[in-house]
Amino acid sequence: MTRFVSIDIGNDSVKGYLGNLENKIYIPNVIADLKDREIVEMEKDILNALHVEITSSALKQKNGSFAVGKLASKFPNNDELTPEQDKSESDQPIILLLTTLAYDAISNFKEEEGVIEATYYLSTGLPLDETKKGKAKDFRKKLKTAQHEVKFLKTPNFENKTVLIKFEQVLVNTEGFAAYVDLTTNDNGSTKNEELLGKTILINDIGGLSTDSAIITKDAEVDNEYSDGIKKGVSTYLDNIIRRVYSTHKYTIKSRRSLVEIITNNDPEEQYHIWVDGNRVSIKTIVDDELSVLAKEEYKLIKELWRNVPDIRLAYQIGGGSVVLKPYLTDINQSDKNYPLRFVSPDESVWMIARAYFKILMMYADSKGISMDEAAATSE
Repeated sequence: MTRFVSIDIGNDSVKGYLGNLENKIYIPNVIADLKDREIVEMEKDILNALHVEITSSALKQKNGSFAVGKLASKFPNNDELTPEQDKSESDQPIILLLTTLAYDAISNFKEEEGVIEATYYLSTGLPLDETKKGKAKDFRKKLKTAQHEVKFLKTPNFENKTVLIKFEQVLVNTEGFAAYVDLTTNDNGSTKNEELLGKTILINDIGGLSTDSAIITKDAEVDNEYSDGIKKGVSTYLDNIIRRVYSTHKYTIKSRRSLVEIITNNDPEEQYHIWVDGNRVSIKTIVDDELSVLAKEEYKLIKELWRNVPDIRLAYQIGGGSVVLKPYLTDINQSDKNYPLRFVSPDESVWMIARAYFKILMMYADSKGISMDEAAATSE
């Protein structure tokens, strides 16, 4: 059998659809070198305890043992992606990708003597600037031709199981164009938002470490000349807020995601507030100070793109960063150009790219006459 999966390796997390559009997975993009670990009691949730040894010729180091995701975030020596790293050339995205697939494989492929052989059709992607540099071809080749082995170490229910992964096909998409596919295509492949067709659209994907700005022409193609981006995202500013909150209130916000939940909380009593010694304390001034700086940078980029391509009709703001920047960008826009900016919901912002990759995989399978249901049929 063969599994069809889409994986969006975001700067802050991996989002994926496994087998179909109902089966989602989310893993924080954090790893830590970890040969062994001492445990009193094994974690109950497998995703909270991903501990693996990976051997792959796609990795520069070829072999290593890692804590991945939530488990890695507990270690002080953990690694998160930094702005100067290209996704296509870093080991970390591949470690996250292979761990995600190995997790999926154990439940969906036959095991023989502790070894599972898993075959995948994969749809993933790279940022606009990397595809413009021609890196998609090498990234695809690296995944498709390499030998990949993932052995689970101290992970509940999976300990000592080994997964051998190979790819039947790898699609490497451009992140910005993928968002356009999601905006204009229903889950069943039919057209939606027909008013977007035949118009020039800007899709501004504000991530953790960078912003990808894809201009989609009225012919539904990426404008290679003016599509651009900046090596600025929301993570640095969230980190600044966390540091300033600790400095001012001696209160530790445990992660960027925890901070985003504080900023976007629908309960007005909780939004922009922390609880220190049982007392409700506002951090809105600190949040405003930091995020307004980034919002000005993002708006400057939008203005520059609109100046270069005057026939842009709409600008979609997507990605995790757009969720926290929405009020700031809206205020700046209302007092300046009043561009037709559109924002998607927080949930859409997180899952849009991964869902688009799966839709593109469905289109690919259909064009090749491949039945996804037949290919994925499990032989008992």
